[in-house]
Amino acid sequence: MSGSAALPTGRAPWRLRRTSPLIALCALLSSSCSMANAWSWQCHAPEGTFADHDIAVPETVRQFTGEMMIRKANGLSKWHPTAKVAFTDLDLAAPGCHCNGVVATWYPERPNFFLVSLSVDGKETPLGLVPYDKPVTFKLTFAWDGALKLEVGTGVATGMSSIPKRNNLNMSCSTADVDFNVTVVPPEQPSPERCPFAAREQWTAADIDHYCKVRR
Repeated sequence: MSGSAALPTGRAPWRLRRTSPLIALCALLSSSCSMANAWSWQCHAPEGTFADHDIAVPETVRQFTGEMMIRKANGLSKWHPTAKVAFTDLDLAAPGCHCNGVVATWYPERPNFFLVSLSVDGKETPLGLVPYDKPVTFKLTFAWDGALKLEVGTGVATGMSSIPKRNNLNMSCSTADVDFNVTVVPPEQPSPERCPFAAREQWTAADIDHYCKVRR
């Protein structure tokens, strides 16, 4: 699902739920919406506005890769142009952003760069700078226990989420135009050889019974 909204005055931008059908959005995009586990989305957020796009993912997903190209920083308002890709838990009732992912933000003090950060439960840890005219290419790994690892080029940032559950991938932009290309890496499939990792990979009880129990 996708949506857009004006940013509320005096509050940090965060995502608002929208119910626009994905098929309607696809018809408006020049790039394809999805192929297998890969998605492309063009985000357009004029100055002072915010837009986002949700993709449901299995709770066992542990990694996404991709790039985001910030084509335009719209205006010089108090809202800094921002692009974000993050795992979220749609069942979490707490207010605000508890997302885990990658964030790129433009600041007027450094007009030729974007600051790239790791978001851990919505709190950002700076990783480094990417030139304004270059895509932000990333890989985020989210372990079963909440451990996070963000890789951008040769830079690495790590953190520990207190909310290890993830069932949604959210792409968003504010006060910017952004092209997103994201691939969700599917989880390892259960097999007898992977039984030692069943708890870590969050197998279902049925899979453990089918692949790991000794039959007499």
